[in-house]
Amino acid sequence: MSSKKNKTKKKPPQKMPKEEKAAVINTESEEKAVCESSGESEKAVDTAEEKPEIKEDKPQKSSHGLRKRKKGFTLIQRISMRLGITAQNRSVVLQLSIERIRSCFLGIAASDFLSVFFIFGSFVYTKQCEVNGTFRHFGKSVFSFSTHNGLRGIMESFTLTVYNEREVPFVFPAEYTARFFIACMIALVIIQSIVFIYCCISTPQRVNDKLKPLYTIAQATNALSYADLSSEEFSTLQDAINNISPTEPEEKLHTGKQEFIGMEEAINNLLERTRSSYKSQVRFVSDASHELRTPIAVIQGYANMLDRWGRDDKEILDEGIKSIKSEAENMNRLVENLLFLARGDSGRNVYRPQNIDFNKLLCDIYDEFTMIDTTHEFRLDLRSDITAAADASLIKQCLRILVDNAVKYSPSGTDIILRLQKRDDEYFSVDVQDYGIGIKSEDIDKIFERFYRSDPARNRQGGTGLGLSIAKWIADKHGGYFEILSYENFGTRISLILPLKKE
Repeated sequence: MSSKKNKTKKKPPQKMPKEEKAAVINTESEEKAVCESSGESEKAVDTAEEKPEIKEDKPQKSSHGLRKRKKGFTLIQRISMRLGITAQNRSVVLQLSIERIRSCFLGIAASDFLSVFFIFGSFVYTKQCEVNGTFRHFGKSVFSFSTHNGLRGIMESFTLTVYNEREVPFVFPAEYTARFFIACMIALVIIQSIVFIYCCISTPQRVNDKLKPLYTIAQATNALSYADLSSEEFSTLQDAINNISPTEPEEKLHTGKQEFIGMEEAINNLLERTRSSYKSQVRFVSDASHELRTPIAVIQGYANMLDRWGRDDKEILDEGIKSIKSEAENMNRLVENLLFLARGDSGRNVYRPQNIDFNKLLCDIYDEFTMIDTTHEFRLDLRSDITAAADASLIKQCLRILVDNAVKYSPSGTDIILRLQKRDDEYFSVDVQDYGIGIKSEDIDKIFERFYRSDPARNRQGGTGLGLSIAKWIADKHGGYFEILSYENFGTRISLILPLKKE
């Protein structure tokens, strides 16, 4: 019975008999031998059948990763398109945005630190003053709290211990300070979060808007660098530029090439400005030489007359000396005006603005001319009290020029009015009004040009032709301008408009 039981116990494992195992091993060895003897063609087939199995796993993983990358890139592209950021400037915009957001974050952290320091520092300061009567810079103060009951326990157990000069501790409950601090920090964190989120959202758009002009220039430069221009086209442009005459007013650059339209417009505009400046320079030199020729001819004539008859005739001698002295003064005044305008054009004239009382300044001008000229009736009309920033010496020079012109071109016995009034909240005016010969309407816009003459045959009353040009330069320097109302044979009112600003 025992032997039967032992046999039954051995059956459950159901091991493969040795003969069958040997048969399987033999078949496997035979198959292996057959495979080895089958040649390289079957190996190639086996490898070809195995490799696709390897390739089938890898593309699935790589395609999954590519899908993730594509999704990420499409999200960035959508955000960039919504913000108007192109693919070319995306990296620069992101870098600048990160720097700006970082600075915003540092500012928020600094404000949090200052808030903590201010709240607890003020509490310590008040308690130090209660204990010691004054604040001790190196006095000992200790905050303490318990963490057993969480945040509520911290607030209820929050205390401040202040030591006096004798190291005696004084304990103050700081529960309300802790509550106030937590409330302030919660409000501050909410506000800062809103600000930070707004900064993160708006910064890329702002940076992109700031960089747009640079990218426009870069694109234009890039397009120009890749332009398909042959050497013949460049030689055509060069010949067209060389054939332009700078003195011909109607001649302009024109090549007929579509690629050179922008360049042609820029060069033509430059030519117009150059020709205008050239004409003004030629006119200025011509008028200056004409103005200097007259006194030089007078001086030369009187010198010849004195050489012939002045030695024996005292009257001729006195007349010649007087005339030469007068013409020398005119030449000196002309040269000084020319130097003033030349210094003004080069920015070398001294300009020192300060708050001045225009009522007093106009009274000084009134007193000067009533003393110098007794042939006209001067009237002073001060309608407002004006104090504004200006250079007193330059304003006086400008007003002297205006009043002097009114005296020259007004008949004797007529009135000349000096008026000061406020125009509005930003400007005031100084008016000089006369009842003289007036100015032609077509000449009003040209009277501020240097050496301009509305009528060459008109007697200039000894002027240099530069006074109003100097007056206009002074007005422009002060941010002002002129208004002119004039009728022939009736009179002229010229108003100097200046801004109401103070230093």
